[in-house]
Amino acid sequence: MYAKCGNLERATVLFESMPVRDVFSYCSIMQGHCLHGSANKAVELFSQMLLEGICPDSAVFTVVLTACSHAGLIEEGKKYFDMMKNVYLIVPSGDHYACLVSLLGRCGMLKDAYELIKSMPGKPHPGAWGALLSGCKLQCDIELGKIAAKKLFEIEPHNAGNYVSLSNIYANTDRWGDVSEVRAEMTEKGITKIVGRTLVLQ
Repeated sequence: MYAKCGNLERATVLFESMPVRDVFSYCSIMQGHCLHGSANKAVELFSQMLLEGICPDSAVFTVVLTACSHAGLIEEGKKYFDMMKNVYLIVPSGDHYACLVSLLGRCGMLKDAYELIKSMPGKPHPGAWGALLSGCKLQCDIELGKIAAKKLFEIEPHNAGNYVSLSNIYANTDRWGDVSEVRAEMTEKGITKIVGRTLVLQ
């Protein structure tokens, strides 16, 4: 609770004062560090948890993979993903795949991210395709960005954010004609970007 409210220092004091820590307390403090920009510390805590003999669950792996993505820890992220599957026999969820895709995308390994998505069992996962699209935006990869966007248009046909992301990829590479086409498609389909608002209470 303290970590989510912004008081990570207080949350850390409480965590360290606990006579017995379990997977839930570790998951909470790791998530707090992810939220507050100290992803490397979250990864350290994961290693500490393993040394204490605490068995990680699916939620903890989601947090540590997210931390690896935020910190750009490519080797650690791959290691933990394989550990989850092969050591703890946890079947990766769409969220786990999305975290690893995000990590690969941030590190410029977009083709590997694309191959990972294609290897996923079951239906296409919007989180994984969204992570790939974000990576393409970051790396200005138009071709893979178009593939990811097309999949997302099929899965989430009314999600304006996907159209905006593709438009931004085109804009970042000065392809203004394509930007206009994406915006025209949004207009034709009646898709509008939700304008952000801030409420100030007095």
